[in-house]
Amino acid sequence: MMSVKQFLAAAALAAALAGPGSPAAAQSAEGVAAIVNDRVISTFDVRQRAALLTMSAGIEPTPELEQRVRAQALRDLIDETLQLQETAQFEIAVGAPEIDRRVEEIARQNETDVPTLTAQLASRGVSISTLRSQIEADIAWNRLIGGLYGSRLRISDAEVTATQERIAANLTRSQYQLSEIFLPAENEREFTEMEQGALRLLQEMQRGAPFPLVARQFSRAPSAAAGGDVGWIASNELAPELQPIAERLQAGQVSMPIRTPTGVYIIAVRDRREGGTAGASSRVLLYQVTAPAARQADLERVRRREEGCTNIERQIANIQGAAFTDLGQTAESELSEAIRGRIAGVAANRASPVVVNGDQADMIIVCARETGGGGVPDRNEIEARLREQEMDMLAQRHLRNVRREATIISRQ
Repeated sequence: MMSVKQFLAAAALAAALAGPGSPAAAQSAEGVAAIVNDRVISTFDVRQRAALLTMSAGIEPTPELEQRVRAQALRDLIDETLQLQETAQFEIAVGAPEIDRRVEEIARQNETDVPTLTAQLASRGVSISTLRSQIEADIAWNRLIGGLYGSRLRISDAEVTATQERIAANLTRSQYQLSEIFLPAENEREFTEMEQGALRLLQEMQRGAPFPLVARQFSRAPSAAAGGDVGWIASNELAPELQPIAERLQAGQVSMPIRTPTGVYIIAVRDRREGGTAGASSRVLLYQVTAPAARQADLERVRRREEGCTNIERQIANIQGAAFTDLGQTAESELSEAIRGRIAGVAANRASPVVVNGDQADMIIVCARETGGGGVPDRNEIEARLREQEMDMLAQRHLRNVRREATIISRQ
């Protein structure tokens, strides 16, 4: 990006030197779409990004859609300009080799190579530099957010356990396999724009644009990178505004735009299933470790080491009076209610809290858990999910702060 004066001078020089049909001449004929802290976003930049959006989403551009897509493109470019300005403050630079690797990855995902991808973009009037600029901002911003918050972000064992317990409890509820498109809004004008934009996206999907491609390009939810895939989610885990909509939709159906306090959603129910008995789809291999009540603290130390059932005799060798029992492998639904309650949400190679009953203390170790399609994810997977959600929230908050302090003049 360049300053206003630089832009005007460069445009005049480009117009004088370029041939009438060259890209430079085309860009010089464009105007100023926005100014972000004295950096110019030209209408040429907006047109290029809009064309990239429609092409990547598998949407055929129509006059009715172009205005909405250009508005989205301008918002994206403003945010990316702010992101690059912010990362420059921290001297974060993204080298050409990094961008090259990401372009190659995108080409592979589309089952082609970089020269063919470049030609495909050019056929729609899009320069490969437009894609490279988008990639540069994304890499730089993720690096900044990771550097600022990554080492300080901690997901506690209590959070992971609570999430596992909630998921285990939700196995008894109706569940939906969802995809989503989320368009954020903060005021009434933005809500109106997002609802209109969501309707246009819905129309394009009705004409054949694939939901995952549209979500990847237009959604602002963390799930956008996965084409909007949310996975299986229990009914009570959905926002209150989404619950009744998901309940009415059949597998394969897509909702109308839904307004929530934070923005506008389109949801697609890919599949649905009714809840069953908690743990019915899980098989677990359990060991029970007992010791005198006076040795409760020793059992707790074994539990915190999280070594699972490996070399259990060695783990308890120094605990006087300790012993273990192999409870075997069984369906979780066949266990007693008391045992099911103790291991609910406990991942493989982890132990339940130590319980004291009279003069004995004991804990139950989940040596293995075969969850099937609807079981409880392991602790590592849940921790990764929680960390991703927290990082996304911090990134959005940081960008809002940067935007609030910026001088932005939009000409569109």
